[in-house]
Amino acid sequence: MILKILQRHVDEAVVVKTRVRNYMVRFANNEITAFKSWDVDNTYIYLAKGRRTTFLSATGTPDLAQIEEAVKRLASLPDDPLYVPVEGPRPLTRRESPEDFEKLPDLVKKAVDSAAGVERSAGVVNLAYVEVEYEDSAGRGGQYAVNRVYMAMRSFLGELSATAAAAGRRVADIKAEKLGEENSQLLSLAKGLPQRRIEPTKADLLLSPLVFGHLVGELLYFWTNGSEVVASSSRYTKEDVGRQAASELLTVVEKTYDESAHGYVPFDFEGTPPRPVEVYRRGVLSGFIHTRRTAHALGMEPTGHALYGWARPVPGHVEIAPGDGPADLEALLADLRNGFYIHGNWYTRYQNVKTGQFSTVGRDVALEVKDGRPAAVVKYIRIADTMENVVRNVAELSKAQKQVYWWDMPVPANAPYAIIRQIGITT
Repeated sequence: MILKILQRHVDEAVVVKTRVRNYMVRFANNEITAFKSWDVDNTYIYLAKGRRTTFLSATGTPDLAQIEEAVKRLASLPDDPLYVPVEGPRPLTRRESPEDFEKLPDLVKKAVDSAAGVERSAGVVNLAYVEVEYEDSAGRGGQYAVNRVYMAMRSFLGELSATAAAAGRRVADIKAEKLGEENSQLLSLAKGLPQRRIEPTKADLLLSPLVFGHLVGELLYFWTNGSEVVASSSRYTKEDVGRQAASELLTVVEKTYDESAHGYVPFDFEGTPPRPVEVYRRGVLSGFIHTRRTAHALGMEPTGHALYGWARPVPGHVEIAPGDGPADLEALLADLRNGFYIHGNWYTRYQNVKTGQFSTVGRDVALEVKDGRPAAVVKYIRIADTMENVVRNVAELSKAQKQVYWWDMPVPANAPYAIIRQIGITT
């Protein structure tokens, strides 16, 4: 009905309706403290008349006044330099059954029981059933429904803490006992070590999959994003494609297309199915993520990444190819030899997005490593460098990946551990 109303006043229109059914289990002190569910309904509308365009979003279904205001606003706008016609193949239709939310408490019990030697644990399990309906004035329509689940768990031992996370598309994808074991191992390594503060310096770092996945996700969000390239806010330009831009060990693929990925969708807000985008191939810059709009502006192919609207492409899931380094944390510390292990991070901020000058705060246990063994627990550590140095200085990647996500990550990721040489750190 919304589309029929719009077609009386505009040349082109797209309506996307979403419903997300959320189920959340929260736990603290090894016990479940909340089990709740809620729905979020939104409507997103794209309008075009001639080459003028506008977007509208509303909670639930927009009323007639909101639609009339958007149409009125459209008439006063200049031509859109990124305008492309609404067209393309018919979106795929795929619906999967919702996962059983009653299984979520079992994950909590498995994780808590496996965290040997810790004093207490807390965290969250979130299950989302995402339903999307698409319809446009070109006669195309489609719908999908997919599941997404992630779990984050923080364990404590005195003043020490450690966080583990896992993500997937089915409840069975979450191996909750691995989270407890991971936290237990790190806290065991840190127990009894002296605590020290550091001076600003450059050092070799071992980054967990949570930290490395986070940083590479940031890079995709800003530097290999077609919208940022068009606006000249990215470090990269179209001419950089095909040039060496990172360590030869680094291959990164945007994999929203992959049905096993937490961020999987069958099609985006333009009705385009996501396709694999090899961002780096052995360190060579190989491609950008695009909407149809940004792809047209740069003379490239759309990649199906209008994931949350039409304004800019957004990465949905990143995969960092593993290397040949050890899978075990203690063996990786031995390979690091001397430096610091950073297990978690948050509060990532930029001094300059275009140059990639950033800082991110270490969260939980950070270890100083000497002669391949933990030597001290570091209080108050922050990575402060450029994204370019991060990707260029990768020296080793573990042969094992983890699919990880928690609320402070920009993008879900399949990521290995990474050793990165000579990166700036401070308090």
